Amino acid sequence: MLDELAGLPVGVPAGGWSMLLRVSDFGLDGATMSNRLLTQGVCATGMRGWGMQHGEHYIRFVFANEPIERLAGLGSRVRMALGL
Repeated sequence: MLDELAGLPVGVPAGGWSMLLRVSDFGLDGATMSNRLLTQGVCATGMRGWGMQHGEHYIRFVFANEPIERLAGLGSRVRMALGL
């Protein structure tokens, strides 16, 4: 996933099972980005309510049981949803 999302503002996981992307850098909140991603066939969780100050700035990808093949192309779908 790090290769797919290279150059985007992601938090590098330290052995966890999910990764955060800061969508506020693109003028979006997590709920809006989550909906945009659904149109690209990607499911990600908006983080509103997960942090009073910063939660809505992020979306979370859970990659724990995803086969590598299913994650291939994720970067282009995320960039499309961001309008890049």
